[in-house]
Amino acid sequence: MNPDGDDSRRRFAFDYDPGELRCRRGAVADLDELLAARDCDDALVVTGSNVGANRDVMDPVEAGLGDRLAGVFDETTPEKYLRTGLDAAERVREAGIDAVVAVGSGSSLDVAKVASALSTHDDLRAAAEGALDSGEVAVADERESVPVVAVPTTLAGADLSVIAGVSLSLDPEGVPDDEIPSGSVGDRRLMPTALVYDPALFETTPKGVLCASAMNGFDKAVECLYSPHRTPVTDGTAMRALSLVRSGFETLPEEDMDEEKLYEAVAGVVLAQYGISTPDVYRASVIHAFGHGFSHDYDAHQGTVHGILAPHVLRYVFDEVHGRRELLAEAFGVADEGATDEELADAVVDAVAAVSDDLELPDRLREVDGLSRDDFPAIAAAIRDDGLMDAAPEGFDPTTEDIEAVLDEAW
Repeated sequence: MNPDGDDSRRRFAFDYDPGELRCRRGAVADLDELLAARDCDDALVVTGSNVGANRDVMDPVEAGLGDRLAGVFDETTPEKYLRTGLDAAERVREAGIDAVVAVGSGSSLDVAKVASALSTHDDLRAAAEGALDSGEVAVADERESVPVVAVPTTLAGADLSVIAGVSLSLDPEGVPDDEIPSGSVGDRRLMPTALVYDPALFETTPKGVLCASAMNGFDKAVECLYSPHRTPVTDGTAMRALSLVRSGFETLPEEDMDEEKLYEAVAGVVLAQYGISTPDVYRASVIHAFGHGFSHDYDAHQGTVHGILAPHVLRYVFDEVHGRRELLAEAFGVADEGATDEELADAVVDAVAAVSDDLELPDRLREVDGLSRDDFPAIAAAIRDDGLMDAAPEGFDPTTEDIEAVLDEAW
């Protein structure tokens, strides 16, 4: 109890200012209108080479931008190098471009945010070099940040966010990725000013990428419910998200996806992200920390790792703390008033495993190329040191040995 007698859980603060959300088939046709409403005369499309070469994506995006299309920067990569963000920012600055439109996966969305952060500085290169020393790309008050419009083609949930990750290198050629430190950027001004969710674009994404990304987005809703930073607002959006994705995800591996279920999958991932990323706190937690342990050395999508590990990590969480299993069970439709705590935990773990199965993801770590059990001590140490462990459920404090045991269980 607090000194004033009030229960500390019976209060919350929630400061969240998302960009405008538009979700419908053909929504990219609105890009010209969205930019005009924000007094942006032109925009640079920021994307990767694969998406940039995919005319099924780029044709409608470019048509939607119309005369506001200033060019295409198709140089982003999954590594999200600081060098790439600087290149994009320099192109924007040199051409006097008003906005960036990030199209594709989380890597393109993050690079666009890095470019936007750098755009607030008079000296772009000096700001980038400063990030090498500090570990963070600073957002200055010298200029207004270049606005970002997000057009995701995957379901990882990196779009509705004020943060981004970045690999801190201005000269990455020839340097192993595991030797390049990870950094970040975070500021409320980096929230995309508009977000366009067009089911037609998700249909163009390779099935393996789409399904793996969906698992990553799904886990954000799971973790939001047991985050120590949860609020009644995020409880509501996360629970509805889990209900939608549980219904919608089953169509994602299909060659001809069901229109209504695809809409549910997309809407569910939007809700999974809603409020998870705010200026002061990030509500992803243990599962994401486990995923980060595999970020550099293994050619596996984060969502694939999540699909394998999420049931095992949740089992461990429930062994250590309550983890709000009743709310999770309710969201998954497996609530039972007569069930014991252990039975509820079993039902939730089974429901999460079923979602991974619906997405046709692998279920054992031995299926990750290049991974050996000998790697587990180093991976466990990286997981334990991950910043998202600070957002673990109250009372949850694993050792590296505990983490190795979870990895062993998932092997």
